[in-house]
Amino acid sequence: MKSLQGGRGSDGALDGLRIVELSETPAAAYAGRLLGGMGAEVVLVEPPGGSSLRRSPHAAAHLHLNRRKRSLRLELGTAAGRRLFRALLAEADALISDIDRADYAKRGLEPDALHGTHPDLQICTITPYGWRGPKADWRATELTAYAAGGYLRITGDPEREPVKAWGEQAHLQAGLHAVLGLLTALHARDAERARGQHVDVAICEAVAFLLGGGYQNAWFHDHEPKRNGPRLVGFGPGQLYPSTIRPCADGWVHAHCNNRYPEQMAVLFDEPRLAEPEMLASLMGRADEVDALMAPLLERLPRREVVRRAQELRLPFTEVLRPSEVLADADGHHAARDFFRAVALPDGGTALAPGPAVRFGATPWVDGEAPRLDADAALLGAPRERVRWRRAGVT
Repeated sequence: MKSLQGGRGSDGALDGLRIVELSETPAAAYAGRLLGGMGAEVVLVEPPGGSSLRRSPHAAAHLHLNRRKRSLRLELGTAAGRRLFRALLAEADALISDIDRADYAKRGLEPDALHGTHPDLQICTITPYGWRGPKADWRATELTAYAAGGYLRITGDPEREPVKAWGEQAHLQAGLHAVLGLLTALHARDAERARGQHVDVAICEAVAFLLGGGYQNAWFHDHEPKRNGPRLVGFGPGQLYPSTIRPCADGWVHAHCNNRYPEQMAVLFDEPRLAEPEMLASLMGRADEVDALMAPLLERLPRREVVRRAQELRLPFTEVLRPSEVLADADGHHAARDFFRAVALPDGGTALAPGPAVRFGATPWVDGEAPRLDADAALLGAPRERVRWRRAGVT
């Protein structure tokens, strides 16, 4: 493997790969972040005014999702910009893009056209509804993609309107799918079974992927999941319970029975009723009663003590922490794993941000800072020896 230009050789699992990223949403940005963390060289191609993440009210997203990337500004609305972009692709292993579906044709970036001139390039497109199909030209937001994937149906109280999870969960999930697809295509390339492929990721399908169990029950049992408040989205009264968030003396705990030994709940709460066959046969159907039986102990004990007692009985309870408490890391768990890491701020300060998304036994997670705008203009025209992704243990 050759070191990357500018001394950025990483010896990470993907060292030697160059990924070109064309992103307008957190989907491709997150995919690029993960690939860069695994050692690939990620070149973020930005419009003249910078990427949308730089201009968003939450600039912290740029500082996190664009770490260790290179920045190159190109105006793809011009012939000269498109010519330079294609020159960059000639030295790349893969392109990952989440631009508006209509802009591919306008910019001459449709996968079939690119493969005509770059037959070995792996091309990953992330669009709301996929590259093909009746809805391929539909636009979407985070909220509408979340709804189209079905997840909005199960979040919130059943008597009220649905509640979307915080942030850009649909787009981030799509970014994960994109990474898996690209790595699979690259492996196929290096095994000499395929040339450049089009990896087609639909955001709504990435969301739907999370609902696998719900779809199975809808198909086999004609029972659709629905909103169930803080309780597990159950599939009938015989579903095991609890899997719920309940208040305790100093906050909240997530209470969850042991699926193999649900009678252990009776031991934890000193309530023989929780081990009676009649109760065990219909736990979800008696959820209100189960909550009432848990309440006396929960109201009396702080969450850490509740969790300690539950864990000793092999019951997977846990504390519900506030974000500030996760950052404070009172028990030092994240510090022991070197998770939170300082990132540089534009004003010269630093802030904590999530670190490695995954750890490997033989290759490092590679960190870095978000790039200054157009910091790597010299990248164009610089020759690069193409490499094959073939590391020890990969055949």
